[in-house]
This record gives sequence, structure tokens and C-alpha cells, in this order.
Amino acid sequence: MATKYCDFRSEPAVGLPYFVPKPRVAAGTAILPPGHEVTAESVHPAFRPISLRNVTVQNRVWVAPMCMYSSKDGFFSDFHVVHYGQWAMRGAGMITVEQTAVTETGRNTPQDAGLWSDEHIAPLKRIVDIVHSQCQKVAIQLQHAGRKAGVSAPWLGLKLVPEEHGGWPDQVYGPTPGGGAWNDNYASPVTLTEKNIFDIIQAFGDAARRAVVAGVDAIAVHGAHGYLLHSFASAASNERTGDQWGGSFENRTRLGLEVVRAIRRNIPDGMPIFYKISAVDWLPESLHGWTLEDTLKFVPLLVDAGVDLVDISSGGVDRRQKVALGPQYQVPFAAAVKRLDILGLTVATVGWVRDAATVSDILTSGNADVVHVAREFLRNPNFVQTVALATATETAWVDQYHRAPTSPYTPATSLVVFQPLSHNAQRGPNNVHNLKHLQAPDSTWIGSRMA
Repeated sequence: MATKYCDFRSEPAVGLPYFVPKPRVAAGTAILPPGHEVTAESVHPAFRPISLRNVTVQNRVWVAPMCMYSSKDGFFSDFHVVHYGQWAMRGAGMITVEQTAVTETGRNTPQDAGLWSDEHIAPLKRIVDIVHSQCQKVAIQLQHAGRKAGVSAPWLGLKLVPEEHGGWPDQVYGPTPGGGAWNDNYASPVTLTEKNIFDIIQAFGDAARRAVVAGVDAIAVHGAHGYLLHSFASAASNERTGDQWGGSFENRTRLGLEVVRAIRRNIPDGMPIFYKISAVDWLPESLHGWTLEDTLKFVPLLVDAGVDLVDISSGGVDRRQKVALGPQYQVPFAAAVKRLDILGLTVATVGWVRDAATVSDILTSGNADVVHVAREFLRNPNFVQTVALATATETAWVDQYHRAPTSPYTPATSLVVFQPLSHNAQRGPNNVHNLKHLQAPDSTWIGSRMA
């Protein structure tokens, strides 16, 4: 009787300079045991696959980009391989690498990651490789910090770094001086010339090209939190006149759209683009901040330019903001974007997501298609499994950890009661996904094996 290699030895993950077993199924993939009532249609939406262009992700609990301030000269290191690898092993379907500067002076701090040179590709590829070795997907968030650039890490006070310690206080840029410094700790920005603007647009495109070489699955753009693209879009910080980059809504949003177009020109057609947006500035009307109405007008333009997912956040452009913090405080903005019902657009929400019940409520209500989770993943790298346990969803686990199953030995803190929505509510035209049913000897997996 013929035997198979895989009956006796694990197949290797491909494309790595070292051996690691290729997972039989990606951790975090829903398993449908035979004879149970759970089906591909009724499985909890947190574990229903979703597709964006040519990329399919097996669940909807994703790692949001979070700055680590741990790079020298913009280079990723072993720290980052371990940092991102922990979530890949434990089932986060899409992991977005922290905001990565497209120019040297576009870094938030001197110790931010960067992708402004070809030399930065190889260290990024090490992160991509470890994530792909676990059958998970990885994106990278590209950004320019604008007038918030050149400060120290948060635990050192977010204060302007002098030139003698590697700062660039005279090369911090914004739309206009009138936009002012974020606060007294930050630099007073220098106005970008039109040539500077075109150079930055090109830098985003070049960084996207490098990310493709490194092997990422998606490109994310940071257009929120008062950084460069947001500072141009909001009239609260952009007081330019006399050119195509200030004044009207069309002029103020031009930079963000041109950045998206530059990225789209430099990546494969099948690669998705994410765009993080501050849905509101949380400012009184007298300060002319960005509003939800602006967001609802801007999102269709982003989609036309090539964006596939909008990540709905808020605030960050003006220190006078009055943010109404609380559980799901940004979800109503995501729901408003969902109601635009744009074909092919995936809507993600983020912020103050600390438990499985919140994830379940957001997704079962249809207020967003994807939940980006940040700090809770730092506290609990097994957060995907926490959601699985709380929603009574059986999911694949790390093969090498088979003697330490997360169920039934790790009890959920609470059980989420899931009532499926109607078929149309679950799978509307703006909730694009593709289900692949892979038969195993004793179960069905929703998702895909490693290609």
C-alpha cells in the first residue's frame, strides 16, 4: 500500500531559510464538526471568511497597526519578528504592521519603522515570512507623520527631539504654519511646497513597491489621527490658499486620493488597499473640523481611487478635541459608512474593543465587516481564541501546541449568545467574501490551507 510523506513527516512551510512545519490549517479557522448544527452559513460572523480582491482571510478579528518605537534608522529587527509572529501563530487572520514612514523625516519618532529605501525590504520580509509560515495574511501601514513628526516615544513624553539626539525639528512639515504645532511639545511645522507634496506622493508609491517585493498581502494607508494626510483633509489644520491643495473639500482631500492612486500604480491589481480615516475631528463647528458628512462624501472617492477597505477611527487633528470615549464609541461612524452600501467596500472599525462580546455585537449587528483590535491583543495574544470560546466556535489551533488546546481547558469569561441575522443582512453587496469548504477526515474547515 502506497504511503505519503505527510503521513509521517510535516511538510515544510515554503520560502523560508529555516524549517518550520506548514500548518495543516491556519489557526483561527472555524471547524465544522460533522453532525453538528453549525454550518458555513450559521457559523459566528467573527469566523466567516472574507475576501478583498485576491486575498481571502479566514476570520474577521484582525490585529490593528500599533507603533512599537523600536527601530534604528527605520529598520525592523528580531523584536518585530517575535512581536508579529505571536499573533500569526495564534490565529489572527490579518496582521497589519505598524505605521511605517515613507520618508526619513516622516517618522513620528526617530525610532519609528521606515520603508524609504530598498535596504528596508529584507528586514520587512522576515516579518512577512513568519506570518506567511503560519498561513496568515499581513499588511503594512504606510504613513507620513506630518506636523506630528520628530518627537520622542510616548513613555519619554512625546516631546520634540533636538537635532543633537537624532531629531529634525527644522524639517517637520504640515499644510500651513496656520495649522500650528499639535501642542507645545511639538515643532511648529514648515509649509510643504508643491514639489515637497509631489515628492511625498511618490514616496508612498515607492514604499508600496518595496512592500510588494517584501511579500505583503495588502497595503494600508494612515489617513487619520492628525498625521499628514488627515491634516491636509481637515480645514481645522489646512489653511492653504492659492493652490490645489487647500481651500475647498476637493482640494483638501486631493493629497489622500493622489497617495492612493500612486500606491495602486505600484502594486498588483489583486492586492487590496486599506485606508484609515478619522471619521470626525470631535471639534466644535467654529473650528471647522472634519465631520461625518465629510467622511461620507470622501469614502466613495477613496473607493473610486482604488481603496478596498476603510478603517474607521476618529480624532487626532486638534488638541482641543472633545472625544466621547467609551465602548464602541467609533462604531456608529462605521455603521454610517456601511449604510452607503458601496459594492465591494469592506468596512472595519477599531477602538476600545476589549472583549469577545464587543466583537460579537459589532459583527452580528452588521455595523462593520471586520473588527480591528489593538491593545487587547497586546494584553492577550490569544484574543482570537478568546472570541472563539465565547462564541462557542471550534477553531483550528497551532499544530505544535496540540497538547495545550485552548478548549475546553481555557474557559471563556462569558458566553456570547449569537443569533444569526437574515441571509441578506449577513452577506450584503458590500460584505464581499468567499467560502472554501475543505474536507478533512473528521471535520470541515472554513478557510484555506496554505498555498
